Amino acid sequence: ALFFGALGLGLALHPWRRAASFIMRCIVLLFDTPLFFYAFWTVDLNKVLFYAPVPLLAVLLVLLTLWLSPGIARRVLANPSAQGVFILSAAFSNVGTTGGSYICYLLFGLPGLALGYLFLLPYPILIFTLGFSTAKHYASSSRLSWRGHLANITGNIFSLLPLSAIALGLVLNSSGFIPPRGLALAADIWIKAGLGLMCLAIGMTLTLQNLFRPWRALLWLGVIKFLFLPAAALVFLLLVYGSLTPLPAKVILIQAAMPPAMYAVITANLFGLDRELVNSLWFSTTVMLIPLAGIFFLLWA
Repeated sequence: ALFFGALGLGLALHPWRRAASFIMRCIVLLFDTPLFFYAFWTVDLNKVLFYAPVPLLAVLLVLLTLWLSPGIARRVLANPSAQGVFILSAAFSNVGTTGGSYICYLLFGLPGLALGYLFLLPYPILIFTLGFSTAKHYASSSRLSWRGHLANITGNIFSLLPLSAIALGLVLNSSGFIPPRGLALAADIWIKAGLGLMCLAIGMTLTLQNLFRPWRALLWLGVIKFLFLPAAALVFLLLVYGSLTPLPAKVILIQAAMPPAMYAVITANLFGLDRELVNSLWFSTTVMLIPLAGIFFLLWA
């Protein structure tokens, strides 16, 4: 109800779509930044070390896709703005509570949710560094050098504040400071409010007639998200765990098969990349998640 209801409300507010970028900027600064601070303050660092393959594979899959997808993007899309959208959509997946982590919770309970969040753990750092720099690179009239990427990370408020919040949360966590109990309820409300506003802003920019287009870009994105990345994860899992029996292996396989992240849409909007394309790729592949989730439930429910 929250996810599709907010999207539908956003569609109804389409005439005010120019406000969508402002709403997304507010979400990053006012909703996501304090949530990242709280999440890294409360995460169990002992489990992070014990289940090291889970966040490690999350990083490896993002880096692998960032290396692979630019070549495909140049083949299927001519516009640099559209190419940047394709790369962001391919590299970053919906592994949070609106996608993989929630499926893991439904299938495996709280242990599944904890491991789902563990997979999500490096994502904020990757998005606010590599993701934002990639977007800036393809949004610029002249491509960024490595110094330009570094300057964007250290000088962009939308990178700097969330990364600072993550660092502060880890400092408090490692220092032994325990967060007040009331923060858990506040965080739950803040998560849902942020999700609703995010879906509302995305809905304001959606144009339904452009969904499932362009078909070549969508086809290649589907191959990357639903075939290549799960296959790469499967090879890794068989090498590390020997089978798909351990719970971390199941969680990793689910998370590796998720559609593009909402943050791919937000990042594209923040940096002025192709809005119609990112909306089409995100929404079209998210629809494809419905039968895929059914397969996971047939396997492990």
